Amino acid sequence: MRRLLLLACLGVSSLPAQLSLSVVQGNSEAPISGQYGFGTVSMGDVRDIPFRLRNIGTSATPLTVLSLGGVDFAFVNPPAVPQSVAGGAAVDFTVRYGPTAPSSSATFTADGVSAVFYGRALSAGIVSLDDGSDALHLLMADAVIDFGSAVRATTVTRRIIVANPSTIDKLSIRNVVALGTAFHLTRDSLPIVLAPGASASMRLDFTPMSNGTQQGTLEIDQRSFHLTGIGLDPAAPIPSIALDLPQTASAQQGKLTVKLGSVSKATATGEVDIDIRPSTANANTDGGILFLATGNRTVKFNIKPGDKVAHFGSADSVAFQTGTTAGDLVFTVKLGDATVQSTFTIPPATIGLDATQAQRTSAGLDLRVTGFDNTRTASKITFTFFDQAGTALSPGAITVDSSAAFQQFFAASDLGGVFALHAFIPVMGNPAQVAAVEVKFTNAAGSAQTGRLRFTP
Repeated sequence: MRRLLLLACLGVSSLPAQLSLSVVQGNSEAPISGQYGFGTVSMGDVRDIPFRLRNIGTSATPLTVLSLGGVDFAFVNPPAVPQSVAGGAAVDFTVRYGPTAPSSSATFTADGVSAVFYGRALSAGIVSLDDGSDALHLLMADAVIDFGSAVRATTVTRRIIVANPSTIDKLSIRNVVALGTAFHLTRDSLPIVLAPGASASMRLDFTPMSNGTQQGTLEIDQRSFHLTGIGLDPAAPIPSIALDLPQTASAQQGKLTVKLGSVSKATATGEVDIDIRPSTANANTDGGILFLATGNRTVKFNIKPGDKVAHFGSADSVAFQTGTTAGDLVFTVKLGDATVQSTFTIPPATIGLDATQAQRTSAGLDLRVTGFDNTRTASKITFTFFDQAGTALSPGAITVDSSAAFQQFFAASDLGGVFALHAFIPVMGNPAQVAAVEVKFTNAAGSAQTGRLRFTP
């Protein structure tokens, strides 16, 4: 019986261990043989190291023990025990080293696995961040101090507090510096000597002079902290529109100026758009409504620090045309988050006459008139012819209803109210007897008449 029991015990002790301990390094595992060092950590800081217990066997194995015997080492969210670990599977866990003495060690134990964890400590102060909230935030080495966003040339301040945790010894801080062009540290002269339990406060400013993310480093003795903040361009001033226009009518040219509500601190680009809300239902696209600088209805402008008005290239204003359509002419300025509009009404008007030509030929009279009708309602044309003595020729005024022709023309035109009239009047008899003509155009706004046009050979 004793031989059988001894053989049974020998059989159990000869079974190979199925759990293997490794430290996790990125996507790989480095096996640990007996001991593992956490390196040197400043007093008041902690260092977390991830580990892995892997079942290197093919069958499941129980995990019933997971412990740390010693000081300054502790599990961070340890896995539950007992549990069964399938063949080839693994259990991950993290161990934290937070030194309270110059050197520390602890024994790690799991089923069939053991190792000694050890680390060393540097005497250092406890570093905390005062970000203006109600509580201080403890900072570990490599922590990030985030200043958030700040407008260029303005300052966001944080306070750094370094405390001596010792109740016996003084603490000397010999190196405190902020690196990075956007960061500035205000502190006492070095070394900073802290009595037991005492603390020192330092001012850390973030003042970005350019846009975008700014990076820096805060060094306090052997520890480094990452500084980050975002520089923003100042908000653009609220714009307004100033118009210089001879009269609010069709076929005019004016100038537009974008004024700024305050002296600009920003560098920015904006744009001005011009549009028409026509007062007549049959109004089509009016290609005459545009900015002369671009030949279309949109123009860009720029502002820079110190400006009181926007710049269109090298000019402080931009020329525009009102077109030949009655309705509301709408200017829209977009700058930053601001959008402002200015509207003025171009009233319906009688037909405007730009150029005339009257010519006598052997076959009759050739008459050409160019003009615009901003209502697009031209209807009747009245001709009155005169002899060499200036007397109206019989039968007097001749009226032609041209409504259909004008409506057909305007429906297909993208030139607003612009039109060109070509009329040929055959003459029975001697055309030379007809010396001149007057032409009257009628639309919904009234009538407009040419002067007396003399026919040329």
